[in-house]
Amino acid sequence: MFLERQLTTGSDHIPARAGFGVGLIAALALGACSSGSGATASSGAAPNHAAGRVVGGAPVAGDSTAQSSAGGSGKSIAPTTTGGVDTTALQAGQEALARRATIALQVKDIGQGVAKVRATSAAADGIILAESIGTSGGPGPVPLTDSTKVSATTYAEITLSVPSDRLDGVLDDLGSVGKVLQSTSSSDDVGSQIVDTQSRLATMRVSVARVRGFLDNAKDLTQVVTLEAELTRRESDLEALEAQLASLKGSVARSPVQVSLTTQPAVIVPPQPATGFFAGLKGGWSAFATSVGVLLTVVGAVLPFAVLVALLGLPVWWFLRRRRVSSPPPAVSAS
Repeated sequence: MFLERQLTTGSDHIPARAGFGVGLIAALALGACSSGSGATASSGAAPNHAAGRVVGGAPVAGDSTAQSSAGGSGKSIAPTTTGGVDTTALQAGQEALARRATIALQVKDIGQGVAKVRATSAAADGIILAESIGTSGGPGPVPLTDSTKVSATTYAEITLSVPSDRLDGVLDDLGSVGKVLQSTSSSDDVGSQIVDTQSRLATMRVSVARVRGFLDNAKDLTQVVTLEAELTRRESDLEALEAQLASLKGSVARSPVQVSLTTQPAVIVPPQPATGFFAGLKGGWSAFATSVGVLLTVVGAVLPFAVLVALLGLPVWWFLRRRRVSSPPPAVSAS
């Protein structure tokens, strides 16, 4: 009985314990699966979320946060434009100056002076455009008193072309070659011409390309001949504009310097006031214009006071005249 009770009790407890163990194992397995799937989902979502922001340390274009961060830290290097025109290029073009200079020097020896001028030009990356020793070189910027005194040992002319940004330094160096008798410099603002030529050049290129397109599509011989003639004319205008632009830019990039060397300072004509009929006529006209200006200034200054006096004086004058007319003449007594 006892054994039967024990067996019965054991048999009753074994299924209960087995059921509890199976349930515990199933719960643990389910929890492991749930945690594993959650970890897998979490680990799979994290790269996607991170990939939406940074890939290899660089922001991805699709992320608005990354774009705003990159845009906030980046610097714009695009030139400022107004109405399609590059204002930086426009300002630079308007400040373009074509400079030139002349200098006359008294030296002790023409040969040594010419050698020093050449060395000065070479040191400044200059180019010798013309060199004339012993001849006046025709009518130049430096006039001569007597060309018969010009010889290989008394006079020389050298024309240099130097970078514009070194012009002042070149003039200073040339001043040390000899005694400066004359020195002049001038500049022309060609910025507006450069901008205008560039604009016309761009328009002409578009026009040439358009005519070429028409010529490629032409099928009639008459159209081909007409378009070829028009294309030739426009290409010629295009080449002329390109040459003009190159010349303008060249005049800005480099500056000519006319150097005159002499051993006799009397050969160089000193700057004197102009004389003669036209000089007198010009002076007289200037004096006349000045006198008229002074007269008009005085009239303008006196006119307000004259108007005030007229407004106040006319009524008084009219009243006195009317009173004089209305008063009877004095009686004349008969003697």
